[in-house]
Amino acid sequence: MPAMIILFGDITNAFVYSDLDINITVIAAQHNKSEDYVNATLQNYMPGDFFTQVVRLGAGTAIIGGIQFLTGYVFVTCLNYAAEGQVHRIRTQFLRATMRQEMGWFDTHKTNDFASKVTEDLNKLQEGIGEKIGMFVFFFVTFIASLINALVHGWELTLIIMSVFPLLAITSGIMAKIQSSLTSREMAEYAKAGSIAEEVMGGIRTVLAFGGQEKEVKRYESNLIHARAAGIKRGLFTGISMGLVWLIIYASYSIAFRYGTGLILESRFPNDGEYDPATLIVVFFSVLMGAMNMGQAAPFMEAFNIARGAAANVYEVLERPSLIDPYSEEGIRPKDTNGFIEFRDVHFSYPARPDVKVLQGLNLQVRPGQTVALVGSSGCGKSTCVQLMQRFYDPANGSVLLDSVD
Repeated sequence: MPAMIILFGDITNAFVYSDLDINITVIAAQHNKSEDYVNATLQNYMPGDFFTQVVRLGAGTAIIGGIQFLTGYVFVTCLNYAAEGQVHRIRTQFLRATMRQEMGWFDTHKTNDFASKVTEDLNKLQEGIGEKIGMFVFFFVTFIASLINALVHGWELTLIIMSVFPLLAITSGIMAKIQSSLTSREMAEYAKAGSIAEEVMGGIRTVLAFGGQEKEVKRYESNLIHARAAGIKRGLFTGISMGLVWLIIYASYSIAFRYGTGLILESRFPNDGEYDPATLIVVFFSVLMGAMNMGQAAPFMEAFNIARGAAANVYEVLERPSLIDPYSEEGIRPKDTNGFIEFRDVHFSYPARPDVKVLQGLNLQVRPGQTVALVGSSGCGKSTCVQLMQRFYDPANGSVLLDSVD
């Protein structure tokens, strides 16, 4: 970007000085001391062939554009490829880690929107480790290079234009953050509507049996109304923010060209300075592009924070040790099984309802070949005993023995 701005400044000088070269003879004939009225930079300027200069500068622009195209393609492709590979590996590990968890973990986590939530978190993670990293580095480096380029070519004009720079950068960052928040709110509303549709399609037989189609459609539409309102608000805010940003940009145009023109006029005489149209163009656009790139880099920080939060949710499951690991090869492997089952002083409550004691000091023996019937009211622990025998859960106290082995 700074190189393109320098070339643009040179092209501007070529146009300006080609016109001055046409009229320089007339100016010299009308004044006794023509050198006092000729720009100091122009005195060292060799006109040459104007068309040749434009072609040379145009070729340089094309070369820079080609280099930027190739490098942009390479870094975006490489980063997206690496991010896709990382997320694919994490998806596989996440599914394995989920299948490794005990039944009590599923009791305390909602499973109806679990898949969509995991997909959303992994997509956010992929966005945070993909091309946005390269774009953030590109914008930040461009900001630094543009600022250095402006200071080198004209520090005085740079400081004047930079009076608008903080306002533009802060405004762009705030607008991007608010817009990101509104977008997240809109996506959350659509996610709610999607979970309703998923729930209805999963229990479509029940919905049809009770004639609840219209009710479910209205419930789905109510969430779409909220999503539509959030989208309208986001669009309205986007329009206002873009108008405000461009208002600041055009105000900087006015300040830069008003003050820059004065500096150029002061440099008409020898030894007064080195400001010319190219300096004005280079300094102005360098500062402006630097501010805009810094503002464009700010939303990526928000994306990185979102990706970090999503990664925390995913790695919380990946790094959680299962209380009952079905893939573990530790423990005793009995060679023969007789089938003697014993409950010894078993206390148990479900993880989702830890305050409700289902079993309190249960003692029970079931010998091989013996038929046992568990009878009682709902919630007394009949199915709980079966689940403890299958080791869906572990008792809080006591032990469940198989052939005298816990």
